[in-house]
Amino acid sequence: MAPDRIGAGPDDTAAMASAVDVAAHLAHGWTHARPDDEITAHPMTDGAAGFLEALAATLGGEHEAVLARDPWGVEAPTTWLRVGHSAYVEAATRLGDPQAPDAARLATEGSSAGVGDVLLAAIRAGVRRVVLGVGAGGTHDAGLGALRALAGAAPEVPAEAVLRTASEVLRDVEVVVAAATLEPLVGLSGAGAALAGRPGIDAAAAQARELELAGLVATIESAYRARPSLLLGEGAKEVRASRRPHTGAGGGVAFALACAGARVLPGADVVAVETDLAAAVGRADLVLTAGGVLDGGALDGVPGAVGRVALAALVPAVALAPTVRLSRRELSGTGLEAIYPLTDPPAPGRAAPPVDLATALSRRASRVARTWSR
Repeated sequence: MAPDRIGAGPDDTAAMASAVDVAAHLAHGWTHARPDDEITAHPMTDGAAGFLEALAATLGGEHEAVLARDPWGVEAPTTWLRVGHSAYVEAATRLGDPQAPDAARLATEGSSAGVGDVLLAAIRAGVRRVVLGVGAGGTHDAGLGALRALAGAAPEVPAEAVLRTASEVLRDVEVVVAAATLEPLVGLSGAGAALAGRPGIDAAAAQARELELAGLVATIESAYRARPSLLLGEGAKEVRASRRPHTGAGGGVAFALACAGARVLPGADVVAVETDLAAAVGRADLVLTAGGVLDGGALDGVPGAVGRVALAALVPAVALAPTVRLSRRELSGTGLEAIYPLTDPPAPGRAAPPVDLATALSRRASRVARTWSR
């Protein structure tokens, strides 16, 4: 069982369930239908909310307490996860809810400093590497707050100097950003444009926020010294950091940390490697994954990552979700052999009876077990 969390969204009125809970509900239903089957729970995450819970369930480790600022600058307790010489940090708790009623103020006035606070605490605790899970996030400050916290820099210190100092702090530590979003920071498909549609933010307000940050982003990019890419042909131009995939995660936290020396990678793929999903899949006869919505975007998230690992191991994988928008033809080459909605569509002219998420997961897992297990 290698599911993502399932949360309420536009097409999902069910309550939020963590990846750990989803795996438990699926296991319960499967065991009811096939009590002799051996089940392994392997909760997954793409780096968004629930990152630490999913990793702790698979890796174990110790939670380390730290005080870190919220988006408004108020210190509050939070934790990071220590596993050996590695630290795992979840940005979601320090960036605010992008769908909160005050989302407009959060995007324009909120700071990502708390993310830097936690990173700095982990580094000072002596870890050799840090894996930071970053999703959409409520703040949108191009990650400058996180850089200032890492550098211990006052507000009046220029961004170029902040970046240089933050880069020095990260120089001897491997930092990997597990990004849950594909969006770059800027551009028509960037995180700035994606602000439109959040509570209190329309397209004009989203564009205004991107324009406000344009100078800062350009300054950080001009101070950033990228390693030359051996993959680029002679005369080819390097893509600006702010236009690279995933750099919009956390309202630019991924962009800022990339400029300071971190590697930014697809979050679900990072977690698959960190938790050795390939080994777990290699011991299985079938893999069951789940997510909130199964569409093209899901193939960049947990269901897609699980499918790719299963395909490499030649193990069939099946996916479940409250909302399914993928056709069977679109599954070709993904490693997902079948996809199922959690509940069957109602008969014409009839409303579907309400079913809580736990029951829906358990019932569907039982039906999948009867189809896929002997």
